[in-house]
Amino acid sequence: WGTAYAAHFLIEAKKAGYDVDKQFMENILRYLKKQVRKRKTIKYIYNRDKNKKIAPKELAYSLYVLALSGNQDMSAMNYYKANRDLLSLDAKYLLAASYALSGDKSRFEQIVPKAFEGEESMPVFGGSFHSPIRDIALSLNALIEADPENIQVQILARHLSQKYKAQKYLNTQERAFTFLAMGKIARKSAKSNITAVIKSGGNKIADFSKGTLTLNTENLQSDNIEINVQGNGKLYYYYEVEGISSDGSYIEEDNYLKVRKTFYDRNGVQKTSNNFTQNELVVVKLSVTGSQNTTIENVAVTDMLPACFEIENPRLSSVPALSDKFKNKSYPENTDMRDDRITFFATVTNKTKNFYYMIRVVSTGEFNMGPVGADAMYNGEYHSYNGAGKVFVK
Repeated sequence: WGTAYAAHFLIEAKKAGYDVDKQFMENILRYLKKQVRKRKTIKYIYNRDKNKKIAPKELAYSLYVLALSGNQDMSAMNYYKANRDLLSLDAKYLLAASYALSGDKSRFEQIVPKAFEGEESMPVFGGSFHSPIRDIALSLNALIEADPENIQVQILARHLSQKYKAQKYLNTQERAFTFLAMGKIARKSAKSNITAVIKSGGNKIADFSKGTLTLNTENLQSDNIEINVQGNGKLYYYYEVEGISSDGSYIEEDNYLKVRKTFYDRNGVQKTSNNFTQNELVVVKLSVTGSQNTTIENVAVTDMLPACFEIENPRLSSVPALSDKFKNKSYPENTDMRDDRITFFATVTNKTKNFYYMIRVVSTGEFNMGPVGADAMYNGEYHSYNGAGKVFVK
């Protein structure tokens, strides 16, 4: 790891205009090429208590450094492409970047993860010195080099910034790679002189010059939004919409959260279909899990009910006979019950929480069932939606 680390920063120094001894660099790169041909595995601990066998992280890092220098080792890269189960999450970003730097954008697209989630390393004090902050920073830096327009660049930068500011003590690797990645973003942003005029329904509603501009529905005059930009640089925008679409369509996805719904009969037996009988008493389990070793506060878990269901009891613990059958229940911080939905508010970690409530099947026919959703109330990027469909009642 130390050799790859030194080579990486010598390459960065050379790109910045500093003189680097050619023979010294050749010796280092020759050594790295020998190392990446070795087939080794180590025990890797992640998400607190999970483990698996992976190739040492310095292998993927060395492949990236070699590709960055123009000395890519395609044989070793192809081996780990075919054995991606041997790679940690950050190593997949490094391998994907190695292909992009070698001119193979197609393989980059095949390998690069869709999001930096689902795996968080436990900090170590030797070997590759990995930690959650170091891994994100290294992956972000590789993505900036390989595909600077990638949508994940801004997402990873925000996550890195949040984790960096929240960490009381930082080690050399965390500082160095964060400084490197964020420095590249800052250098590019400093050259921007972009401005914009925002229009709604053909009428000007705001000007943008710098910083952050927030608009809400009261500012909008129609659904037709125009953003006319001038100058050089990039202007980033995003919007959030809440509610259920009129045609019932939605995007089923897990983004840093995972929520699922399961039905049981009153005897605790899981139902295998969405077929019910009128007047049936049903227990609903809502399970929510965070995909990272991060505490996510103020998560709203909302279950949209079809018209044939009515909430019988939102607190399973008040029914002793049922409470004994479902012993793995969790308790929300707050509950909001309405005619068409129930919402549990909770703090979510990577340990699954199970919330239960009872419904009564009151009407016969075919009904549309909305999805169960989990949303971090103060960061819409953290969300999960799943389980919409048809319900049949006889």
